[in-house]
Amino acid sequence: MPLFNKRAFYSVSRALHIYLSTALFFLLILFCVSGIILNHVSWLEGDKNNGRLTHAMPTQLVEQAQANLNQLPSLYANIEAYMAHEFNLTNAKSIEWEKQDALVMIDYPLPAGFAFAELDFNSGELNLDYQTGGFLSLIGDLHKGRYTGSVWSWVIDISAVLMVLFAMTGIFILFQNRKKRTAGIWLTLLGIATPLVIYVCWVPQLKGVS
Repeated sequence: MPLFNKRAFYSVSRALHIYLSTALFFLLILFCVSGIILNHVSWLEGDKNNGRLTHAMPTQLVEQAQANLNQLPSLYANIEAYMAHEFNLTNAKSIEWEKQDALVMIDYPLPAGFAFAELDFNSGELNLDYQTGGFLSLIGDLHKGRYTGSVWSWVIDISAVLMVLFAMTGIFILFQNRKKRTAGIWLTLLGIATPLVIYVCWVPQLKGVS
C-alpha cells in the first residue's frame, strides 16, 4: 500500500473545502463586508451616538466606601463586580480615584464606543458617559478585533487559519482537475502578482532610509 494515497488525499481535500465553505460562510461575508467598510471610513461619519445616565449606587457599596474613604482602592474589586452586574461592563482600561472628592473613575473601551463611569461616593450617584456605534462601526471594530475581548480574538485567529486551509484545499482540488489545471495555475499566479505589482507601483512607501 503506497504511503501517499492521491485519491484519498483529494477526497479529503474536497470534503474539507466544501464543509469549510459552509462553516465559514457567515464569517467570510462579515470580514469581506467589514473590510470594504474600513476601506471607506467616511461611511462611518455620524454612525456614533453619545449618551449619559445617572444611576443610584447600591446602599451597601456606598456605606462601605464612606466608612473608609481613605481606602477606596480596596473596594475596586467590589466596584468592578457591581459595574459588571449592572451594566455588563468588564475589562476596564483604567481605574483611578480622587481622595478629596471621594470619586472613582473607570474607563471601559468597547467595540465602536466606550463607557466612562464616575462613581461619587459622597452623593451615592454614578454618572456614566458612553458612546455606542451603529452596525457599520461595530463590524469594522469586529474586523480589527478592537476592544472585542479574548474570545473574539480567538474567533479571528481560528477563522483565519481555517480560511487558509479553505484556500489551500481549493488549490489541491485544482491540481486534480487536469483540464482546468493550467488555466487555474495561471489565474493563481495572476492573483499573486497583481497585488504585488500594485503595491510596488502605486502604494506610497518611504524610501532612501536605512
